[in-house]
Amino acid sequence: MKEKISAWYDKNYKKVLIVSALLILLSISYLAFFYYQNNDIIYKDVSLTGGTSITIHSQLSVSEAMSALSSKIKGIDVKSISDNSGIQTGLIINSQESPEIMIPIIEDYLGYKLTDENSSIEFTGSSLGGDFYNQLVKAVIFAFLLMAFVVFFVFGKSKLIKSYSLILTLLSARITFPISRIIGITAFVISAIVFIYALYISKTKTNYFYSSIVFLVFAVFYFIQPYYLIIPLAIFLFSLYSIVSIPSIAVIISAFADIALSLAVVDLFGMKMSSAGIVAFLMLIGYSVDTDILLTTRVLKRKSESVNKAIWGAFKTGSTMTLTSIIAVGVALIVVYNYNTILNQIFTILLIGLSFDLFNTWITNTSLIKLYAERNG
Repeated sequence: MKEKISAWYDKNYKKVLIVSALLILLSISYLAFFYYQNNDIIYKDVSLTGGTSITIHSQLSVSEAMSALSSKIKGIDVKSISDNSGIQTGLIINSQESPEIMIPIIEDYLGYKLTDENSSIEFTGSSLGGDFYNQLVKAVIFAFLLMAFVVFFVFGKSKLIKSYSLILTLLSARITFPISRIIGITAFVISAIVFIYALYISKTKTNYFYSSIVFLVFAVFYFIQPYYLIIPLAIFLFSLYSIVSIPSIAVIISAFADIALSLAVVDLFGMKMSSAGIVAFLMLIGYSVDTDILLTTRVLKRKSESVNKAIWGAFKTGSTMTLTSIIAVGVALIVVYNYNTILNQIFTILLIGLSFDLFNTWITNTSLIKLYAERNG
């Protein structure tokens, strides 16, 4: 059976890679369409848009509350809370309206006053929620850039290109986050040291020129800090990785596919993302990379083995790791599901992402690594 699978894979792995590419393109296309329709790539809850969340102790059904309040409160969302036995203990009513508007309407519907004993009220200002959302998005972008640099640092071969990548990654950190003066000076000094090292290992006038241009760009934009530069900077770095190191870009593509596919599914489900959901995507970046690095290291370092044997050995270890995580997250989701807390969203996103990680690691990344290994003997 193992030999049959190996023979089939040798014959069809390039075709399977086309399926992976189509899935990634389909998810990106859907996210682009979603952005066109909603002016964002996710549905945001009140913790990110600003608004009011009211929790009441009641056994009224969600459908009854929605039908009674939806015409009176704009953008209302109602969820139920249950205990361990599955018995409903309350309702959570979310809306972008202020508490002053929502409370009288809900009290009129319930027929009694909302107090500290029978309810809890949370309000987030729109500016605060928007700023928090922007910071979280920046954190995800920079985390992905930092992950990409670490992967390239491990698998890339050119020390000079690694130096360029480090300088530009520090620049992306500078223009993404407001940092203190001491940290800013420290990062600048590190970049200057890396620049001197790049000049030291440069062998030609062309390399001297490129090194000087990279540091000049860094020095100029380090103090101007234009946030719009982060996207072209990320595109440039990923293009550089793809040209210089195929194994590195294979890992990056696999991790990106995990996030893009998971995000598309979350949007299809209509899930309103909270700050916890975005944190889950940060966690997913870490989960996505470990098996990819295991696979790439096994194939590239163990040259005494055949490519298929190295892949199979990595698969047995890596799939066990991922399946164990899926089981643990799935059990945790079952335990907390009725409580309708932020853990529900974290575990749901991780479960979706880890499931896609099985496909992207052992189909997408494996096919790219096998193609690279065979072309390079």
